[in-house]
Amino acid sequence: MAASAGLAAPDSGSNWSREAIEKVTQHRTTPRSAQLRGDKGVVRMAVSVDGNGMITDYRMMQSSGSPILDREADLILMRVGSFDAPPGRAPQKVTIPIRW
Repeated sequence: MAASAGLAAPDSGSNWSREAIEKVTQHRTTPRSAQLRGDKGVVRMAVSVDGNGMITDYRMMQSSGSPILDREADLILMRVGSFDAPPGRAPQKVTIPIRW
């Protein structure tokens, strides 16, 4: 997890970060077109979360190399929508890998 000004220290929310990554993993799907093409890869998303756990912003830090999977990463975060409130309700930034 990356820290920046005004955000909690990286180790203060390590359990929270793991739970956030797990929630994203649970929502991961593989589009049929990617399955047929045999697309595989990892998308790394930088996700900003407010003190209530709502996703306020996200951006792709690393592409999977597949436009289909890259689009799916956006859709996954839209489906997730929010996480549990972070520790101390402090806004967080977390890097989430999505693997196919």
